[in-house]
Amino acid sequence: MNTQGRQISDASEWSARRPDASRNLVIVHEPDIQDIADLESIAGEVEAAAPDIEVFVASNDIPSSTTRKQAARRPALIYSPTVLRRFQPARGKVYAGALIRKDVQARRLTDAGVSVPDFAILAGDFDLDPARFGPLVMVKPTGFTSHGRGIEIVRTSELAGQGWRGHAAVKRAGHRPIVQRFIDTGELPSHYRVLTFFGTPIFGFRAVSTVPRPALDSPPETLAAGPFMAKHGQRTLVAPVEADVLDLARKTFEAIPEVALHGCDLIRDKASGRLYVLEINPGGNTWSFSSTWADMLRRELRMQDLASQFDAWKTCARILIERTRAEAV
Repeated sequence: MNTQGRQISDASEWSARRPDASRNLVIVHEPDIQDIADLESIAGEVEAAAPDIEVFVASNDIPSSTTRKQAARRPALIYSPTVLRRFQPARGKVYAGALIRKDVQARRLTDAGVSVPDFAILAGDFDLDPARFGPLVMVKPTGFTSHGRGIEIVRTSELAGQGWRGHAAVKRAGHRPIVQRFIDTGELPSHYRVLTFFGTPIFGFRAVSTVPRPALDSPPETLAAGPFMAKHGQRTLVAPVEADVLDLARKTFEAIPEVALHGCDLIRDKASGRLYVLEINPGGNTWSFSSTWADMLRRELRMQDLASQFDAWKTCARILIERTRAEAV
């Protein structure tokens, strides 16, 4: 994967590239998560539409010291899909990925008025009330897991009061796990993934399991075994997604605005039709267009150009131009 792109190799050459620009935009490339060609395409769209902005692409794998120095000559905006690692900007308004625990995400989403399934942390003297959570709950880690690892369906009665202490599912979920009301998405479990950039959708699909979930009156061990979600290799992907799904995904940026790239996971209650957000995956490894999952997504969606769904390069460029003009420091 080419990682040179617009990284500066000669300061005199770059200082003369766009002498009349008044602001700088730095896009940070995360190797193995994004193809730098994606970022080059976005950078090209920015430069074509905004002569007042000079664009730099820096690698998160190296200090990119010359880029850092040149980019700091003007007010700047820095966008990184992931946590800034070796590249540390000298100045600028920063939007970067972050590692945010699931319970913190859920609390911030709730505080911003975004619908999430009712939840609590299993810790301290917490008494679990079955009347609050319904007959079934999900027990899940608060940490940085993915693909459903460590998550189990449990009968709420088994955890009632202090009954959660010592329960096998709670132990498997680790320190201070979340208990969350179970939302039934149907006999074939399904969820949505919507990728948003500063709150604007740039990619989305619905995943539907090809394997039925257990009957909800099944024995505990059957419930624990699942499946409770559409898993890789056992699912069908559908696009486009409904307008109300996109609308709810847009709202998550209001809750966690320091992270530009949200990989929103949403579910719809089969009985009521109500939508809920589960998490936004703020760490940045959700760049669907050239991630390790991109080829699989193209096959499953029968969509060769994933970026075409929402004209992602032009959409990202337009938003970055607006943000750079308004917020570069």
